[in-house]
Amino acid sequence: MASLGERIRILRKEKGLTLQALAGTELSKGMLSLIENGKANPSMESLTYIAKRLDIDKNELLEEVSPSELRSLLQQAESLYLKIMDDVTATLTKITELIQPYSDKLPYRYESARLLEIYSRSLYYMKRDGWQAYLEQAEEMYEGLHLMNNSADIQLFRAMLKFNEHEYAEALKMLKHSRYVFEERGIVLDALKKLDFDFSEAVLHFAIGKDEDALKIIREAIDYSKEHQIFYKMDALYRVSAFHAILQNDDKRKDYYVNKLRIFADFTDDFKIDIVLDLLEAHYLNSFKHDYENALKIINKNIEKYGEEEAFQFFIEKGKALYGMGMLDEALPWLENHRLYEFMHHPYDLLMNYEKDAYLALIYEEQGRHDLAVKHAEIAKENAEPMPDLPYKKFILDVYNQIKKK
Repeated sequence: MASLGERIRILRKEKGLTLQALAGTELSKGMLSLIENGKANPSMESLTYIAKRLDIDKNELLEEVSPSELRSLLQQAESLYLKIMDDVTATLTKITELIQPYSDKLPYRYESARLLEIYSRSLYYMKRDGWQAYLEQAEEMYEGLHLMNNSADIQLFRAMLKFNEHEYAEALKMLKHSRYVFEERGIVLDALKKLDFDFSEAVLHFAIGKDEDALKIIREAIDYSKEHQIFYKMDALYRVSAFHAILQNDDKRKDYYVNKLRIFADFTDDFKIDIVLDLLEAHYLNSFKHDYENALKIINKNIEKYGEEEAFQFFIEKGKALYGMGMLDEALPWLENHRLYEFMHHPYDLLMNYEKDAYLALIYEEQGRHDLAVKHAEIAKENAEPMPDLPYKKFILDVYNQIKKK
């Protein structure tokens, strides 16, 4: 963090001024050099003079973090935050190490609020104490600066923390209350923030079994996006609609949204949407159509194309496909190596992944390893019981009862 003298030197060089040019007629070149090197402290009169020569307010010199340093810091933090999914742990560590020295010395500006928000979120994801205070400080700054969309983002984040703790009803209550308060205050959120709230609210309605409310919000959000020519969240809206159609055994609606997603993937040239679509299709073929051969073709194509590290979400589907084809020994390692994505919290996603232990239980039972079968059947049952009544939960509980009877 730059000292007063260092800040003067940085600003002087940014302006393209020599020591003599900045010193002008009221300071000597030598005195200015001493100030820049921290060997002399300027009087308030000299500080005002230097600030005037630099064409800035003297308060900018007195701030421990200059505006230029603040902007540079935020640029680095935002760049890291955008790449967080590439290597979560390493990136979060870099972000906290970058911002921590500044966290208690930031001036009252947008850049500071955003840095505090990023810092707080990073501390939360790293499961470190103290993140709440930084989030509150960021929100206070946003409110004071009348940056209501940023304030809304923090309120949405708080609601979704309850979602992460699987307190879905409480999360929905918090989110709807935030929207109500903004409306009462006459605050109109921008289009992107509105769609953030719409999507989150729809997801939460699905999580507590209020499917019709969720579908209504999704239809309205899609219509709003089309009307305003905004494609933000469109892939997410189509994806959750397609998945819901699969659960309802509505092939026509499923195909409609899958086709929309494929068009969107081509339009945006986003290969990750293609992966999601293939995963969705493989899951549909495995769990609902029992077409294991075609499911396996889709799965193998993705694992060969992207590698096991990138396509790890296909492991459970490969295990299920091989199990369905009677290839129990081949299915086992894929199921054993499947891992739950740490940022997965929706009941739909969780229950799909909780099936892993039910399939392991079935295989272990077939292999005569009854104790292991019971252990995994109990893990699957314990995970599934608090979840909504979906086909996955029924399968898991049926497996548990089957294993326990033996």
